[in-house]
Amino acid sequence: MTAAPVTDVGPAEVAALAAAARQAASLWRRLPLAERAARLRRVWKALLERREEILRVVHGETGKPLAEVETMEVATASLVVDYFTAQARRILGERAAWRPWILANKRAYVRWLPRGLVGIITPWNLPFLIPAADSFPALLAGNAVLLKPSEWATRTALWLEGAVRATGLLPDGLLSVVTGGPAAGGRVVAASDMVVFTGSVAGGRAVAAAAAAGLKSAVLELSGKHPMIVLSDAVLARAAQAAVWGAFANCGALCVGVERVFIEEPVHDAFVAAVREGMERLRQGPGGVDVDLGRLIHPGQLSRLREHLEDARAKGAQVVGGEVVSEGDLLVRPALVLNARPDMKVMREETFGPVLPVMKVDCAEQAVAMSNAGPLGLCASLWTADEERAQRLGAAVEAGLLGINDLCIHYAIAALPFGGVKSSGLGWRHSEEGLRMFCRPQSVCVHEFPAAAPDPWWFPYSQRKTRLVSLLARLPWI
Repeated sequence: MTAAPVTDVGPAEVAALAAAARQAASLWRRLPLAERAARLRRVWKALLERREEILRVVHGETGKPLAEVETMEVATASLVVDYFTAQARRILGERAAWRPWILANKRAYVRWLPRGLVGIITPWNLPFLIPAADSFPALLAGNAVLLKPSEWATRTALWLEGAVRATGLLPDGLLSVVTGGPAAGGRVVAASDMVVFTGSVAGGRAVAAAAAAGLKSAVLELSGKHPMIVLSDAVLARAAQAAVWGAFANCGALCVGVERVFIEEPVHDAFVAAVREGMERLRQGPGGVDVDLGRLIHPGQLSRLREHLEDARAKGAQVVGGEVVSEGDLLVRPALVLNARPDMKVMREETFGPVLPVMKVDCAEQAVAMSNAGPLGLCASLWTADEERAQRLGAAVEAGLLGINDLCIHYAIAALPFGGVKSSGLGWRHSEEGLRMFCRPQSVCVHEFPAAAPDPWWFPYSQRKTRLVSLLARLPWI
């Protein structure tokens, strides 16, 4: 399966789109924040009225089950948009700043001004969710957006651009799509004032370097290798169901999806039996209805999956499943890797496919140490009936996102910061910080009284004034 031909937008056209976006932003930012939020709510409502179109476009481009498109992409994006449009005034409203009592005759506050033009570069695995959930907060903050989708998921982004434009609620050019490969992405970085990138570690490093050359802010969400740590006292039925969904949802192409399981030996066999039973119930096929598992989205997933499974077999693992049903249609059975070891690629490198390696451990502390051994730290989960112990262990896990008897839900709770540590990213989406990142703070000081008098530390200097100011500054402010 090959990607549909995608036009690589050249430098002149990107420059024209950027100029139009900046002109649109100059109009958009003049609107009060409440008006921007109200318009974006109306835009989103109009998009949801075309829900059936969204489902068809995303399924046609990715082969995902319609249930996943609706819940994982459309519903989750709705939660993000609803949160930010409802909380915009609280998050982006002017905020009074503390000042020392010696400056009590002045008023100090912080206000949030848009950065201007935000470049958003998105991957192929969530072609509606990530473009929508990144673009709407950026627009809400008063910016324009240049959106560069993956060349493997361009149709969905173009549909989003057209649907937004059709509402007539935003200035022309405020949201524009730039199609193409890495070269087009580089042009977007060069044209923008800020960049938000979701993708591989290698791609993130390239974007960060290009942004740094222009002293531009870059927020990066990169690869993950979610360790699921299952302790002996965990509720195995829920843990096993979570492992099956967490590893195989979106055909394994989730940066927060489960990529390895560390399980205490006493419950290993029972857990594996429950996982195998859950795998056998999965319905797979190219259709969108009554299907749990679709096809791989990107051909590169197939070669990586084969490489990881062959490496695991060569190193002594037992692989259950993983058969290629149809290479041309990118249909692959989900795979369970038993007797996994730390030196196997499935335990060290992001697979990003429907593969679940399981490794026995002697204790929770050993599992935490192994979880932290790699370079990635996006998401992790702990499964135990002892929440106090989970809280203690969780504090030692090197991951930006932690689930306790839960997984992969953080993105839907937009009040939570979303991001990784180590090589899994830079900066945070969502939460108050995730909306304010689309702004630059402006610190404002206003002199209130006495209107005509100079401040005592101004010229001319004198020993008397200097000593007085020094003394006053040393006094307790309370």
